[in-house]
Amino acid sequence: MRSRQGLIRLLSVLALMAGLALMTAAYAVSANRPQSPVAHTKSVGTFRAVIDTIDYLDTSQAYTAQSLWALWTVYETLVTYRHVAGAAGYQVVPGLASLPKISRGGKVYTLTLRKGLKYSNGKPIRAADFKCTMKRDFLTASPGVGFYDTIVGAKKFETSLKGDIGGIKTKGRTIRITLTSPRGDFLTILAEPFASLVPCGTANQDLSANPPPASGPYKIGPNPDKNRGFSLVRNKYFKPTKYIPRGTPNRVDVTIVGDADAAVQRVISGQADYTNAAIPPERIGTVSNRGQLRLRKSANTYYFWMNTRVYPFNKLKVRQAVNMAIDRSALVKAVWGGLGVTTENILPPTYPSYRKLTLYKRNVAKARQLINQAGAKGADVTVWGRQVSDSQQSTTLYASYLSAIGLKTTLKFLPRSTYYTTIGNSDTKAQTGWARWLEDYPHPLDWFDVLLNGRNIVHENNNNFAYYSNAKTNRLIDGLKKPPALTPAVNKRWANVEKLIMQQAPWAPWSNRTFPEFFSKNMGCISIQRLYGIDFMKVCRK
Repeated sequence: MRSRQGLIRLLSVLALMAGLALMTAAYAVSANRPQSPVAHTKSVGTFRAVIDTIDYLDTSQAYTAQSLWALWTVYETLVTYRHVAGAAGYQVVPGLASLPKISRGGKVYTLTLRKGLKYSNGKPIRAADFKCTMKRDFLTASPGVGFYDTIVGAKKFETSLKGDIGGIKTKGRTIRITLTSPRGDFLTILAEPFASLVPCGTANQDLSANPPPASGPYKIGPNPDKNRGFSLVRNKYFKPTKYIPRGTPNRVDVTIVGDADAAVQRVISGQADYTNAAIPPERIGTVSNRGQLRLRKSANTYYFWMNTRVYPFNKLKVRQAVNMAIDRSALVKAVWGGLGVTTENILPPTYPSYRKLTLYKRNVAKARQLINQAGAKGADVTVWGRQVSDSQQSTTLYASYLSAIGLKTTLKFLPRSTYYTTIGNSDTKAQTGWARWLEDYPHPLDWFDVLLNGRNIVHENNNNFAYYSNAKTNRLIDGLKKPPALTPAVNKRWANVEKLIMQQAPWAPWSNRTFPEFFSKNMGCISIQRLYGIDFMKVCRK
């Protein structure tokens, strides 16, 4: 989860709209299927949550899962995701506006705001606010601006920070967005929190201490402190819809506690209803008997990258050897106490495009042979990691696997704040190291286009740490940018791209992590939204 950055024949309007319908089918839900009502035995009143950290309470800046978990209920986007568990949570549904009409070439999106919308300060929500929101993202150097640079005029505005974004036109309740080229993931990008509407005239700076007025079911209470906590209270101007409920808690109190043991103890002692603290693996068994433990699967992949431009990882046999050498099961057990599943895939198994890969059965002896055949025995390798516990543990183990097949390794750990910018600078010439990716939005382009499309390699702040570029897979990724829906046929094409890339072995993926979520014994109606996590809007008390 970091910043964003071929053509097939043109589709007709009917084909495009049919594709959108098929996208719904691809995630196995019906747009008109009624939702089961939430059963309550007691009023929730105040829901008390303990989380470990947030970065911002301003949607132009927020980029951690914890912040987005809260802000999703405060700020609405034009289109959004369903408040349901499982694969249906990936379905894009109407938010502040209707689902868009898409032009024949797939470059023009037209949406209409619902009538009578108001912010939490009572002022009307206007179509013009969308353009102001987009401009504010660029003016505040939002980490999400790369998502929207295909809007006509956006790149020019990003460069000059003057003038207009000509690709956004508004009239009355209508918003018309024109793209420079078709983008099959644009509907999901419109649902990104960076596109949450705020009023024109909102200050172009971080407003975490005094957040903009809300458009969702809740608003942020007075005097929020992103270092200690904040409250969410009802937005009296919000009107629930088929897809966006009013929410069961009257109030949500969020406390920031960085110590996992202290956070868990608050739930056990009755001081809190829920925590997302990273419970130490050795405590899982004990904790589960003193509350309710849920293991949440999320779309993430932890992997080791190998720089295909530098020795010895510019040799395919070396990269293949590494994939054969690492012990994925041992890594998951040592680092997270088994809270995860092993993988050789780029995509997580939550995606309909996922097809399980088994290309590299562990075979240390064969891995040594490949290293010898590549003439790389004894090669000096610096292994890079981040100064956080899971990275340090897994990177250290990874280095030991490289040593076992004949490479001479040196460990190098960097602070959290500088790690990605350092390895993402081509001048560093980092050879190999640790990384993870958590989805920004549920589309394969969020993975392949950013992480493994050679056309998007940049000198600084590069996300393709393997510096992988292959003419065939670059072309296939570009060709898959246009289809507006993840149909079975499109998913099959994505699976083929993934297999072709992993046959070239720029990564050694090793795990999809599972996260513990801990509730007090008196909480019920627990629902996990696939993109945002625990949905406190639906909780109840037993």
